Amino acid sequence: MRTSTLLSLALALVGLNVDAFNLADVKKTTSGSIVPGRYIVEFDSNAHLSSSGMKREAATPHEAIYNQLKERSTAYTVHQEYSNDLFVGASITLDSDLDLANLLSAEGIIDFRQVHLLNLPAQPVTAQSYQWPAAAGLTNSTVASSSSTSSSKPSTTTTCTGFSVLSQIGADSVHASGNKGKGVKIAIIDSGVDYTREPLGGCYGPNCKIVGGYDFVGDSFDGSNDPVPDNDPFDQCYSHGTITAGLVGANANQYGVTGVAPEASLYQYRVFGCNGATTDDIVLQAMQRAYDDGVDVINLSVGETSGWTESMLSVFASRLSAAGVVLAISAGNQGQVGAFYSYSPGAGIGVINVGSNDNAFYPSQLATVSTGYGPVPYFNYKAFASGTYPLYAFTTDPSVAADGCTIPDGTPNLNGYVTLVRRGGCSLEQKAKNIYLQGGRQMFLINTANTVPLYQNFPLDFGMISLEDGNYLLSLITNHTSTNTTVTFTFNPYQSPNTFTGNITSYFSEIGPTNDLFLAPSIVAPGTNMVVILPTTMSNWSIVDGTSYSSPLVAGSAALYIASKGNNNVSPDKVKNALQSTADYLKTSVSDSTIANVAVQGAGKVNIAQAINPNVVVSPSEILLNDTSYFAGTQYLTLTNPTNKIVKYKLSNVPAGTALAYRSGMNQSNDQPVPQVSAPATVKFSQSSVTLLPKTTWVVIMQFTAPTGVDAKQFPIYSGFIQVSNGNDNDAIQVPYLGVAAKMKDMPVLDPTPDYLGINSPTILDESGAVQSSSGHTYTFQGDSYPTVIYRLVGGTPLLLIDLVGANASLGFTPNYNSRRSTTSMQLKREISEAVQLEKRKINSVNSWNLNSWTSTKTNSLISLYCQLTNFKGKGCSAYNTGKSNTFAKVPILGNLYENDYIPRSTDNADGQKGDYSTFALQQARFANGTSVPNGTYKFLMRALHITGGRTKEADYEAWLSAPFTIAQ
Repeated sequence: MRTSTLLSLALALVGLNVDAFNLADVKKTTSGSIVPGRYIVEFDSNAHLSSSGMKREAATPHEAIYNQLKERSTAYTVHQEYSNDLFVGASITLDSDLDLANLLSAEGIIDFRQVHLLNLPAQPVTAQSYQWPAAAGLTNSTVASSSSTSSSKPSTTTTCTGFSVLSQIGADSVHASGNKGKGVKIAIIDSGVDYTREPLGGCYGPNCKIVGGYDFVGDSFDGSNDPVPDNDPFDQCYSHGTITAGLVGANANQYGVTGVAPEASLYQYRVFGCNGATTDDIVLQAMQRAYDDGVDVINLSVGETSGWTESMLSVFASRLSAAGVVLAISAGNQGQVGAFYSYSPGAGIGVINVGSNDNAFYPSQLATVSTGYGPVPYFNYKAFASGTYPLYAFTTDPSVAADGCTIPDGTPNLNGYVTLVRRGGCSLEQKAKNIYLQGGRQMFLINTANTVPLYQNFPLDFGMISLEDGNYLLSLITNHTSTNTTVTFTFNPYQSPNTFTGNITSYFSEIGPTNDLFLAPSIVAPGTNMVVILPTTMSNWSIVDGTSYSSPLVAGSAALYIASKGNNNVSPDKVKNALQSTADYLKTSVSDSTIANVAVQGAGKVNIAQAINPNVVVSPSEILLNDTSYFAGTQYLTLTNPTNKIVKYKLSNVPAGTALAYRSGMNQSNDQPVPQVSAPATVKFSQSSVTLLPKTTWVVIMQFTAPTGVDAKQFPIYSGFIQVSNGNDNDAIQVPYLGVAAKMKDMPVLDPTPDYLGINSPTILDESGAVQSSSGHTYTFQGDSYPTVIYRLVGGTPLLLIDLVGANASLGFTPNYNSRRSTTSMQLKREISEAVQLEKRKINSVNSWNLNSWTSTKTNSLISLYCQLTNFKGKGCSAYNTGKSNTFAKVPILGNLYENDYIPRSTDNADGQKGDYSTFALQQARFANGTSVPNGTYKFLMRALHITGGRTKEADYEAWLSAPFTIAQ
């Protein structure tokens, strides 16, 4: 998602005034991005070899599964098929919910996920977006340019080769060494690409920059209709894929924005149509094809909110990484909503999850003034139309608050002038449109003091200038015009220093960690004020913000690293280790020298030059300490001296700020900027210095102690860096570490307070959208007469269930979200067993994965859903938790209505992207397995599993029992 830098800073400085929640806006549907009835189903690769009871032998696992479905009279449609050594399965739509249990019970099915709809960020605004007609009665006569000779040279001289960010990540020096990624194959899974653009090679196929790829969808695909695939990923209707391709590998061009790996071979896989929507089963197919095509690196600037490593795309990304493919995946652009809100598939284990830091400069052009003042930077990546122009101002009075908001009587045709207006009083578009309709085609907007500049694409030349420069130019004006002073425009790009937020993590960049406490993001790269290549139908160039545009820089950096090693089977973990350990950690802000939390910046900003030539090689490149229940305080750091000299290395702990993820005294998450406190972890080293002979290795033992004196209910995320230095801090490497000074199992899930929704929740909304009476209500299921449950999740959950129980059922436990809660009672009542029966979770490196481990047994989530659908009467459901007592299954439910796995928490809509509540609508009186619910009086039972909780242990769930309601069809 594209984010305005100005908006980001404004929200950070003054706070966001979130609009009050309006119950009338709630849609009476089941929320979420799920495609109804469609599933990604994974098959055991040996399913066709062990399918007992089949009427005939099957040649493939697919045939074995399809035969079983046909024998059970299950109607289905196959959309995609997957068949390689990483994933065997299919994307299937069932014609009836009645057949879901048949599908899940088939022999040879081992995993199952619902298909989700994915959307790309909005298109960059281009000049074609504005169609302002010329005003009647105005001609295009041009005011004659006056000329004068400058009496002195400009006060500053500048040298600029364009708007490249390569120097900010060390890629310029790598290019200078001759390494531009030649021989490396990079896949870009995105929208398509306009390869006719000269910086992208101008052609498609062998001997071109875009050497291969595939279009999986066609122009008209919107995520709900049938795709129309072909072999050509050409695309001029959606710019995102062209932008990412340019950032990865563009040739030298007029704006100086050469790609990070301009000599790499690019493969473009188009998975989005012209409206920027797709489904994750198509993305999975593209990931599989990229792997089959033998690419070295994949860039995925796509994703969806998840918070977990367990989504299907994240799981497959993990497998790709384990199988030797480097993946750079954008972290997401909802950092405004706070911590524990990572994206999929960037949450995959072993992938490089890429966040954004703010660009060190603002792209601008330089104008010269005939008086010799300046030059004057104006904030537009494009130069104004070449020429020399006098100035015009509606007023030079700074007290006029609405300068340019209306056109004063007597204003001449403004064509041929540079019109000056001050900021404020009305929208920038209104000011620009007024000038345009008065004939003006050049406009300087005078900024206010100490305010971030911004960019606009209007159908006239628009540029913001500083207050100082604006006041100077206004001083030259008499009676609305400058009679003896002109401004001259040529193509003269200039990198105006970003003194506001340069080299600080972007406000919108996603904040981790995942709910299972893996690091996200892994690393950051510049992602704001990026001058990028667009299709020819979209003005060729634009300026954009987002982690979508940080990720390609890291994908290109990975290619440079691989090329530097001679393509000698460089493993993904080595690439990730090199990029993370040599990254440059970032400060909290330009005015705060404390180090930003690792959950915000990962390992820091990528430095590919340092990664290729480090003074020491370390492993691991990130240290995950877990929570207090599963604290992994003893860690090992392996040091290798890659040089030909004897080197003495010193180790030290460099703490970062401890982020308070939840609000004090409340079970609500903190928005960005997430407060940081000084509460560091301590580290004891087995030795604080190590002297290594050339090419030798040593292991240092580290004992971490989590910070004390912090409020566990705020879920403090503590972090820092283990620094390894050879005496030169500029060459030091840093290994990030992160832990949570609380039990993740104690993180609240269901929000019982009226703080956000204004009502006690969860609750039932009736057909009118009002809160149902606690005494009950009758629904006929005619028209809008059906109940809708509304709820919020203040924490992520591995499993959410809504079941139907009898109105007078004895549950065997007391639901802990059944009574009304006041706004001042924020302590959540829980009846949760403190005995932890789960085996201590171990965080293993990708290297320890066995590529055969995912092709044998059914997953817990599949078993859980199957047993829910059959009310625990299905085969193996009576005690599927390895024979232990299943207290969860003893609850007398009548049937399951809704089940969802690995769900992220809700937000407070601080980013304007919604996600602030969820709904479940019982629009038909049917259970999830398709059978009808008899008429009668019932209650909803909602249960949400705590993080690290056991699926078969009732005490590990938060539960809500609804008011009674009657079904009378």
